[in-house]
Amino acid sequence: MSKKLTFLILSGPTKEYIDPVRYISNESSGKMGLALACYAVKNGHKVIFISGEVKEYPKRVELVKVTTALDMFKASKFKLQTADIIISVAAVADYRPAKFQKHKIKKSDNSMLLELKKNPDIVKYCGKNKSNQVVAGFAFETQNLLANAKLKLRSKKLDLIVANGRDSFGYDKTTAHLVSSNGVIKIENRSKKFIAGKIIDETVRILENIKSFKNNA
Repeated sequence: MSKKLTFLILSGPTKEYIDPVRYISNESSGKMGLALACYAVKNGHKVIFISGEVKEYPKRVELVKVTTALDMFKASKFKLQTADIIISVAAVADYRPAKFQKHKIKKSDNSMLLELKKNPDIVKYCGKNKSNQVVAGFAFETQNLLANAKLKLRSKKLDLIVANGRDSFGYDKTTAHLVSSNGVIKIENRSKKFIAGKIIDETVRILENIKSFKNNA
């Protein structure tokens, strides 16, 4: 596909604040999101990069910085229809505190119960609201890796899902499984830059097939 495309890439962790100094988050480094954006830009594509707080952001992208899952959801909905390919590698918190405390919670001798409220499933929203677009997501699993990834692929109406395990967090090398309706491509113990290139190329290939099918229909 010679035409240059627009990628919407969601990256980094979200922070769900309990009070002004405490929050729920995760270990996401944003390295894979960075690698995806850099590869896409290097190949002449436009990148809209929506990201939680990380140490390094890609250059030559339209950068949208967010904090919470709701922030990322709002930004994603706003930008969704401007992209050809959406890739969500963001480690979005599944839950947020039901109530934000305006002041720091004081320590007491008693236990504290924290009520949580479910966050929106951003990549599922993108999958169910796409229009001749490709939507790819990531599945972090600690068991039944491929079975769970295939279930998410179908239930969230994704075109591609990248399944990986605990070794993906914070490391420069990892093993990834690219799962689509065509089967599984395993990439073992390679750099995130290498895997990012394979992911971008695969999403472009899937988009080509979608457009070819539409033109021949």
